[in-house]
Amino acid sequence: MNLLNETVKTLHTMLTEREISAVELCEEFLANIKELNPELNAILSVAGESALEAAENAQLCIEKGETTGLTGIPCVVTDNIMTKGLLTTCASKMLADFIPPYDAAVVELLKKDGAVLLGKSNVDEFGFGGTLRSGTAVSSLLAPFSLASDAGGAVRQSAAFHGLTGLRPTYGRVSRYGLAAFASSLDQICPIAKTAEDCAIILNSIAGKDSRDATNFKTASDEDFTAKIGAGVKGLKIAIPKEFFGENICEEKRTAILSAAKELEKQGAELIDTSMSITDYAVAVYYIISSAEASGNLSRYDGVNFGLRGEGNSYSEQIKDSRNRGFGNGVKRRIMFGNFVLSEENYEDYFMKAQALRQKIRAEYEEVFKTADLVLSPTVPDIHPPDSIIPQTSYAYTFTVSPALAGLPSVSTTCGFKMTGLPIGMSLTGKRFAEQTVLQAADCFERIFAEG
Repeated sequence: MNLLNETVKTLHTMLTEREISAVELCEEFLANIKELNPELNAILSVAGESALEAAENAQLCIEKGETTGLTGIPCVVTDNIMTKGLLTTCASKMLADFIPPYDAAVVELLKKDGAVLLGKSNVDEFGFGGTLRSGTAVSSLLAPFSLASDAGGAVRQSAAFHGLTGLRPTYGRVSRYGLAAFASSLDQICPIAKTAEDCAIILNSIAGKDSRDATNFKTASDEDFTAKIGAGVKGLKIAIPKEFFGENICEEKRTAILSAAKELEKQGAELIDTSMSITDYAVAVYYIISSAEASGNLSRYDGVNFGLRGEGNSYSEQIKDSRNRGFGNGVKRRIMFGNFVLSEENYEDYFMKAQALRQKIRAEYEEVFKTADLVLSPTVPDIHPPDSIIPQTSYAYTFTVSPALAGLPSVSTTCGFKMTGLPIGMSLTGKRFAEQTVLQAADCFERIFAEG
């Protein structure tokens, strides 16, 4: 048996039944990272010694019978999530030497539950363009799962491109404390794994109350996100908006996703045709709001409080040099556009209108959810991953942006493959706090797909 191929759930069973040790498992993944990562560049920092120490401690817990669903399970987190004593650069020159003095809330929770942090996965600078390398880390078997940030769909897109499952929880379900802020009203830390069941296990660990995050739910929850795993979809109502299956979807992808819907219908789900026209504005709304928030969040990186120390004969020259050398072109573009929409002459015409449209997008989802439990859509349109396209095109990810703007839970899972062999991702979006239902439906299809 190749341990690297196994799911979180299977590895947990093998660990608790003493078929393998946590140290052996950690060594397997560290060896694979050493062999493959030089070419993949999926991991920026490897925590070799501390990972092995964590594995030894996890094994002691296993031997005592004191385990959680993640005890002894290796993982990685993106390089914009704080890790005490471990380099956290946001893949930027601005923070090239930054070592945080504290752990992000999710890292604290992972460690509390006995997970073994292998290192930091690569990310576009400050998470602006996405977190595709987190999917690469999991699909290339460098880790059983990853945590990554998702503002407009990065986690779900990465899952779709790599044939994995990516879950964006309800906004506020997971603490953002210790995440390098990009767009504060959109950022959410999410799991990427091989199955919906694995995502549910991970969410059980990282969801919870945290007073350090003002956007986090303030009521404690003992909700078990694995409760509906294996329950099937009988009685669930799934809405299919016609706008999500228009000209930007090729027939091959449209057929695969609608065939997946028919499979769920055979399992007892009810399909509902619907319309969601306001989501046509989602990309523009996302770009305006996220850039405005990013311009404010990144103002702290001035070489004085944080970041690369600039050179010059005056304070203004030093800041200019710091930000000019410390930020890449994509980040500069976002800051400039954010300042433009927030300027006095443009604020009403751009930022305020975008906020109003965001409320309309939320209202449209609420209207659909009066008669449906889930909304089905493709995960990405028929364009190539952001690494190979011009920056402007990478924002045409309407299907993932809409749930993010509405703060809704959404999961992407594989529903087929193109003739080229590339995976096809479909997304299921649910009502606020309905992660159980979203994962239930994704799990049901994954079981059907695995048998097929």
